[in-house]
Amino acid sequence: MRSSSPSAQDASGHLQGLARRIRALRERRGLKQEDFAERCGISVSFTSLLERGERSPSYETLVQVAAALGVSLAELFRVDEDEVAGAHRLVDFAREHRLTRAEVDRLLAVAEAMFGSGRTSGEVPAEEAPRCKEPGCERPVLARELCVAHYHRARRAKAGRPPD
Repeated sequence: MRSSSPSAQDASGHLQGLARRIRALRERRGLKQEDFAERCGISVSFTSLLERGERSPSYETLVQVAAALGVSLAELFRVDEDEVAGAHRLVDFAREHRLTRAEVDRLLAVAEAMFGSGRTSGEVPAEEAPRCKEPGCERPVLARELCVAHYHRARRAKAGRPPD
């Protein structure tokens, strides 16, 4: 009989999250369960149970799983790879390079130009951001008054390389 205490529910939720993460990392690397199990030194049936969150792996198994996936143990336990870890990496980058507010705003403008992401409150509105000087191009500026595409095209031309 399973306990329904909050801590038991939390543990079950964490185990399910770990299970989803292991499966996602395995699939991202193009590994079949059989190949993954062989790399980990565990059975295919145990691999299946792990990926469904029906078995709690030992520390040794977690080390083998991380090695088979080519990730650290910390990365194996990351909660939300895209948002939480990415945000921390960006904050660490800004701090490490001692970026000013203006430099962070420029970095965000580059990200918007590259990824087309919207802005959140407190940032420079898109209509106030500088626009590419090329006729008919209204994309945000990366550098030298040019958007990402025009900037790289100009760099290739300057280097004598043919355009894409």
